[in-house]
This record gives sequence, C-alpha cells and structure tokens, in this order.
Amino acid sequence: MKNTMDRRSFLGLTAVGALAAGAGLAGCSPQQQTAAVADDTPAAESGASSGIARKEGSSTKECDVAIVGAGAAGLLAALKLSEAGKSVVVIEKAPSAAMSNFSMCGGPTACETKLQEQEGATVTLDTMFNYMYDFSRSGVNGALLRNALANTGEAVNTMLDLGIEMELMEDTYGVGFRGRHYILSEGEERVAPLVEAIEAAGGEFVFSTAAEKIIMENGEVKGVQTDKGVDVMAPSVVVCTGGFLGGEEMQLDRFNTKVFALGNTLSDGTGINMVLDAGGAWDRNFSVLGNECGAVSAATEGSPFNPDWTNVNEHYGYWLFGGLYTDTAGERFINEEKIAQYPLAIGGEAIIRAGKAYVIMDSDYYEAVKGDGIYAYLGQPESWIAGPEADYYKTTPENADAHLQQAIDEGWALKADSIAELAEKFSLGALEETVEKYNGFCEAGADGDFGKSAPFLKPVKTAPFYIFEYVPSAWGTNGGVKVDSHLRAMDKNNNPIPGLYVAGVDQGSVYSMPYYTNEGASVGLALGTGVYVAKELGA
Repeated sequence: MKNTMDRRSFLGLTAVGALAAGAGLAGCSPQQQTAAVADDTPAAESGASSGIARKEGSSTKECDVAIVGAGAAGLLAALKLSEAGKSVVVIEKAPSAAMSNFSMCGGPTACETKLQEQEGATVTLDTMFNYMYDFSRSGVNGALLRNALANTGEAVNTMLDLGIEMELMEDTYGVGFRGRHYILSEGEERVAPLVEAIEAAGGEFVFSTAAEKIIMENGEVKGVQTDKGVDVMAPSVVVCTGGFLGGEEMQLDRFNTKVFALGNTLSDGTGINMVLDAGGAWDRNFSVLGNECGAVSAATEGSPFNPDWTNVNEHYGYWLFGGLYTDTAGERFINEEKIAQYPLAIGGEAIIRAGKAYVIMDSDYYEAVKGDGIYAYLGQPESWIAGPEADYYKTTPENADAHLQQAIDEGWALKADSIAELAEKFSLGALEETVEKYNGFCEAGADGDFGKSAPFLKPVKTAPFYIFEYVPSAWGTNGGVKVDSHLRAMDKNNNPIPGLYVAGVDQGSVYSMPYYTNEGASVGLALGTGVYVAKELGA
C-alpha cells in the first residue's frame, strides 16, 4: 500500500462519514441511508398486478418533463433538458441529491473524454462498446448499449466543466483500456454544481417528496402522483430511482435470496413498480454490484467496514482469495479464481446464485494469509492483476484470534480437527467428498472440474480446519423494466408506452448479468442514459 490516496484511488473508495456503508471498485459506492423520509406508497406486488391506487392531488405542477429520482441519470437528464429550454421538475424522495448512490460512487466508466485525451489514453466508443457487448454475450439491447456509451463522454466532460474534479484511473483489472474516472469529491460537494446548474437553467427540484404512481390516461403518460398531494403533470416522465437494493420483496422475487444492503436503501424498487403499474414489463437481466471488499455474514449489522475500509471482522476477506468455496450442499459451484479476479462482478453474482457460500481451508492456508499474505502464498501469480492489493483484506496477527472467536460465537465460522466436524456444523452433506476430490486436483496441479489455475490450487489437508459462511451483500442492483433502444418503457406486447422513459439502473435492457467487469460500468451507463434520454426528449 503506497499511501492512503493511492489505496482509495485503486479501490474507488470515498469516505462517507457517519452514514457510510462503503465504496465500490467497479461502479457505485453509495452511502447507507435508511430512514430520512416517510413514503406512504402502498407496497405494490413485484408484478404490480393489483395496481397502485390513484389519489387525486390537491394541487398540480405543470412542466414539459417530470423526472423521478435525482441520481446520476436524473441529474444529467435534468441539466441537459433545462439548458435546452424545457421546463423540468425533479421529484426526489430524499431531502437532497446528496443521498443518492451517485453522490458517493467511486466514479464512472466513459469513453472519449477530456481526461483520456489529456493523458493520451483515449478509449474509443468502438473499443468500449465491443468489450461490453462481447461480455454480455449479446444479452443486452446492443443498440441501447451503444447509445448510452456514446453519451458517457459528454456526461463526464459536462461534470468536469462544472468543476467536478476527476482522475483517470489505471486499468485495475486488466480489461485493456482506462475507462474509469474517479470522482474526487463526494456527497453535497459533488452534486451541488449539478443542482445549481439545473436551477440556474430553470429546472425545479421537489425534495422530500416520494413519487407514487405514473398518471395515465388512454394509455398515455400525463404526469406523476406524489405523496405530498401534488400531481406533477407532464407529457413525458423519466423514471430513474436507483434500483431495488432497499426492497426485500423485490430482492426475493428477482434473486431468490435477501441481499445485505451496503448502499442506498431509499432505492427500494418503487420506480420499477410504478412503471410496471403503468403497463411496463420486466426485462430479463438482473445483477448486483457485489462486495469487492470481501463478504458479510448473517450476523452482520450496520456497516461491515472500519473507517479505513478494512473489514470489521477480518475473516470476511477470504471470499476474495480464490480458495475452496462450496454451496449449501458442500459442493463446489464455480471457478473460485474468477471471484478473486473480479470480486465485484463475478463474486457478487456467485454468492447470489448460491444463496449462502462457504470458504474452507486448512491451517497452512489460514496461517499463510495471516502471515505473508495470500498473494505471496499463491506465488504472486501474474494473471491475478489485482492480487498485489488483495492483502489489504487479510487477517492480521493482532486481530485474528479475537475476530475468529467472534465469528464462531456468532455462528458463521468453525475451527475443527476434521472436515467431518465442519460438514456437520453447517449440514454440508457432500463436503468430505468435495475436499477429497479437490485435494486430488491440487496434487495434480490441474482442476478437472472448473479449470482453476495451478497457483490457486492449495490443498485442505493440515488440521485444524476452518470454515466461514457468507451471505450476499451489494452496493446496488442493476436491472428492472424493459426499454427499447430509445429508453422508452415497453409494454407486454413489446410496444413503447407513449411518454414513459426509464434511465439508469431501473431499466434492465443495458445491464448485463453478471455485472460488467470494466469498473465504473453501472454509474457510467446511468450518466450516459441520462444525457441520452434528454436528447430523445428534445435537448
């Protein structure tokens, strides 16, 4: 670790104070905000089959475009539309734009920006599009992906012009280009230039106000119903409320498991449900921005991070190291090396799929991590691009014993003299057979099941043995309703709903599963869709 800023820059971390939950390597690193504003919206079913009640407002506001959500997409859309002379009202549940995921994220991926040009590292639209479209295996709307990426450069340059400082990051994961722009400010300092520019151009914010329902007449958008008795009437509505990290019911519906929220829980799926209620349809891709700082346990409460971004319990870090992982049956389910290489993208999705996951090791592995560290123990494999930084999350001699005992007392870890004891503790019926087979792969230097490379194959042979149980955690969600290549919400017959647009992570047509491996993709696409939707609406 060179110094604090270098470490924060590598991780995309940004200090967020008392409300912090952390920061993300590859996309959003939002603050935890759990209460703030009451939302009296009736809980809609995930399919909105029962419908959201229409409650006539006691007053109205008239505008050209109503924007629901003051995050990355909402702010950029509002700015571009206001500057183009459109009357805009931004409806935001929180008391300010400084509570959005965008206000605390590490920074966006973008192409053809001023910073890239200045450093002689320009990433062309073709380069970034081809990488991300190939990664998606054509599982996203390709035209929309290109349209969104084509506007990321304008979004970043606009922010730079407003005095929002950024640094162009190195190629953290070896994807072949430098796309990530690390934003140096955070919170109010970050969003204030955008909010002020929007208001100076005539745009209006309605804070501490929750949108409840898209007002429809004869199949066309007429405005937005709010919980304050004000109907914001507009022929065009843009929904961009930040996903559903705070919506447990939607998590269970889409992921079949609960996800521990590291990020903004005000984003609870309300915007998605409003679009579904208005006749919209689900898209197919849903992913999370996983916890690239390690994992959490079922006993975790509050933030799992210390002020220096180490884990509160150092034994959360083993999820990053690529050892032996099993599912709830005690069977391997993934090439663990992939999680070490791409913890936020691949790691987040792997633990979502498993529901719970278990890391098993012997005393040689445990002591090596605590001593020289995982990177040295694996022989410093050149293929592990982020490996030199992984030891930031290792166990340390001064904390290991106390943290292990805490994990055991809380029920998510065990130290035992036999694999059978580990298996019995967590009802992992196949664990002994799995360990025996895995040790054979380690001895042969070749993984016959998943192809994990030899450096990551370390046997589980020397007692005592250790096991750690982890559950899903994430900074945010990607995926929601279906849109076309113009960001228009699509109905169940694949026809656009007149006047209804969805930008940012509330739409599922441009976000892949798993999350893209080029860091900053989530917020980058959100910013790009914000600029793009504004152009579609006449900016």
